[in-house]
Amino acid sequence: MIDKPLDKLLMAHPRDIGESYGEHAGHAVYIGLRMIGAGFACLVHALLPGLFVRTASHTVDDIHDLMTRRSASTRLDEQAAA
Repeated sequence: MIDKPLDKLLMAHPRDIGESYGEHAGHAVYIGLRMIGAGFACLVHALLPGLFVRTASHTVDDIHDLMTRRSASTRLDEQAAA
């Protein structure tokens, strides 16, 4: 059994949203890499405005859609279990 502080640090949040540690880590890495890429595109866009004109905004929209779908799925799973 994992002790309480370690459980809170590693497992509580993934469990709260219905994911395993690995599933949560995978989603977080994917989203983080997308955000880093969008940030890089913004920096290039600042210097060369004709490049990456909508890259960051499209990335933000995609991430928002992904997180909204995951959140809705978690709520549906919780309702079904109740």
